Amino acid sequence: MTTATFPPAATAPPAALVTDGRYAFGTYDGPIARINPLDAAGSGLLSGARRIARDFGLKEWEAFQLGDDDHFVLGAVYNAKSLGLLQVLVVDKHAATIARFETRLPSPMLSVARGLSGTSSHGDFAGLRIAIGNEIDDGLVTVDAVRDARGDAPSMALHATGVCDDDEAAHLVIVHPFSDTDALYSHKAMMPMHGSLVIDDERIGFDDDRGFLILDDHHGDYPRPMRYDWITAARRGDTGVVEGFNLTDNQIRDPATYNENAIWMGDTLHRLPPVTFTRPDGPWGPWHARDDQGAVDVTFTPTVRSTMHVGPMKALAEYYAPYGWFSGVIHGRDATLSVDGMFGVGEQKRITI
Repeated sequence: MTTATFPPAATAPPAALVTDGRYAFGTYDGPIARINPLDAAGSGLLSGARRIARDFGLKEWEAFQLGDDDHFVLGAVYNAKSLGLLQVLVVDKHAATIARFETRLPSPMLSVARGLSGTSSHGDFAGLRIAIGNEIDDGLVTVDAVRDARGDAPSMALHATGVCDDDEAAHLVIVHPFSDTDALYSHKAMMPMHGSLVIDDERIGFDDDRGFLILDDHHGDYPRPMRYDWITAARRGDTGVVEGFNLTDNQIRDPATYNENAIWMGDTLHRLPPVTFTRPDGPWGPWHARDDQGAVDVTFTPTVRSTMHVGPMKALAEYYAPYGWFSGVIHGRDATLSVDGMFGVGEQKRITI
């Protein structure tokens, strides 16, 4: 396939994210049962204050991307501690339009699950209600999101079920170091999905034989400012199997060993080398994601713009998140994925709040 050097293979997960005050750094092929990031504060007289400080600095979200051949939906329950966000964005791939259902809210008014067995991430504010149900042990992820009609703003009802048992999906679970004491935990999986989406009186779908869902559970002790570049996409291939990719360039240490770059093909996952991003024409022009050994050569061409900036001169948050089409090829150690004609999302993020 290629002569590139790849990261070590994923291994069996530990019982807990943190044991004896230390993160279990590594890349794993299944869920970690106990997600306990605040235990990295250690024990002793000052542990309570350290836990409060760690909790406030922890960026946490559970997100999903789902859709079929015609639509792509991104949603999130996001807790930045200084503020919270509930969000469902519906993109029509071919018309290049976006419908936004989102609200900011005080962070104590939402909940991001720590652990994916019998839990939910949820929030309810300003007429928007989102609940992501996690039953990973039973091979299921559910999404329920509803927004009431308000003035000229349409109503929305999204209900979806992803199937992620061992025959349908592969899991990429990372615990990667920013430093000896700070980590990025992420659990990503791509899976078949069936469900429905209604906006006002229009029933949008989805096509059960073409539906996909990407799970993205995320808890990170990010440095400040927090920075990363990211692209992802998924689809059902010609045989109906879900295939897709995730490419990220972030602030973790030793990216040749630790990164969340991978391609998914049904119930198999193939890790990739570190990548870098270039945007010669800015965030609305083509993005290029490549490694330095010829394994990854992907171009992302945005067609739908989306931003969320905070503060004067974007001082607190500068965030570009376009949607669009991909072209190129990705070579894993044992598999190759052509991304031509895939549709997905990218993020260029810098956040100091």
